[in-house]
Amino acid sequence: MKILRRSILALILIITAGFAIFHYDSKEYNKENEQDYINKVCKMTKNQAVAVGIIDGDKDIFLEHSAARGQTVDKHTMFELGSTTKAFTGLGILKLEEEGLIKADDPVTKYIGWFKPQYKGADAEITIRQLMNHSSGIPVYSISLIPEGDESKVSLEETVRKIADIKLDNEPGKNHNYATINYDVLALIIEKVTGQKYEDYITDTVLREVGMTESFFRIKESDRERIIPGRKAGFFGSWNYKAPTYYGNTAAGYLVSNTNDLTKWMRYVSKNIPFDSFPVSDSNIYYAGWYLYPETIFHGGNNPNFGTQVVISQDGRLGVFVLSATAGDVAVKIADGLYGMHLGYPAKIGLYISSQELEDFLFVIATLLILYIALLLKYKHKWACLVAGIVILAGVILFPLISHFSYRFLFVWMPFSFTVMMAVFIAFAVWLISKAFLNHINMGE
Repeated sequence: MKILRRSILALILIITAGFAIFHYDSKEYNKENEQDYINKVCKMTKNQAVAVGIIDGDKDIFLEHSAARGQTVDKHTMFELGSTTKAFTGLGILKLEEEGLIKADDPVTKYIGWFKPQYKGADAEITIRQLMNHSSGIPVYSISLIPEGDESKVSLEETVRKIADIKLDNEPGKNHNYATINYDVLALIIEKVTGQKYEDYITDTVLREVGMTESFFRIKESDRERIIPGRKAGFFGSWNYKAPTYYGNTAAGYLVSNTNDLTKWMRYVSKNIPFDSFPVSDSNIYYAGWYLYPETIFHGGNNPNFGTQVVISQDGRLGVFVLSATAGDVAVKIADGLYGMHLGYPAKIGLYISSQELEDFLFVIATLLILYIALLLKYKHKWACLVAGIVILAGVILFPLISHFSYRFLFVWMPFSFTVMMAVFIAFAVWLISKAFLNHINMGE
């Protein structure tokens, strides 16, 4: 037993050291070797597919990385945009406002009479503006309430009804609290006002105007055939993963596009959206699907198996849009590095571990530590084993009730190693309880 325990500890140390070494790069990169920068970040993070669109002055630049066997990536390769879809929904609302069909300070109930979230035991009045800047008070965990299914099984209204009487985290308008479902509510308002499906309205009034002829919304299962396979982290690698379809969340995460269309989008945004008129403040710099800073506008996006990041200069001269076939912050790392290079600043990767990889690493280490503890415990202490087993099982059972995040949601969004870790946790708890009862029987008590 002692040898096995020491072997597990040694394995943990080896994995940790190797993981850190593999994720460190000291090289300096600039615009002349930006492709090397992309390749290195992708290699470090096991990212199999990335596409980059850059607007730099009058030039459009397209860069790609593909490591999957038999798979190529170019400017026409389609990726899910995740939350960068929100900017398209935001523009749809801005167009309706410009046409006088809605007002930003209208209450949601003007268009959706049954939408009555609660604050301190009373109906709360949320405005369109508060949805647009994520100050509605709708809690972050509401994303886990979005039902699974494509357009044949789930409706947008059904999704919004899931939060029709939800308890708000704070009074509407007081705090910025990013909740993806805010933009699904906006999509339902678009449908109520226009009489069109959300995706049809955005296609007709936004995508066509921009010239995004290749982009579409993933609203049914068969749409996967037109998109590059998305991947999810697990056990220090990335693996193909078919994430569920969430039709009710289309407006907040399921526009599908490519860098050929998105370079057009960046140019359109720079010329046609009056960001200087957006109602932002020191406490909230978000509006209409964009974070706004004095020199840049940006947004990131994540679906369970895709990640994106867009950064555009306020003057419209420079923009970078990164599409990644894995979730996490890989697209952010690449976009920030490339944006700086095109401003003339060299980039260093340094020690970089993507968020998905870090989660995967922690889950693997936690699993090994559970095994170590199992070998370390002296099972003759029956009461200690019983209490420990009950506490662990209670924690597993109560976690989704306390956090409001279901295990189904976590299994979809977390790396594959999360599922294994949870299975080991449960098995360990059951083992402890059974040992306690066996000791009780053997001792004749």
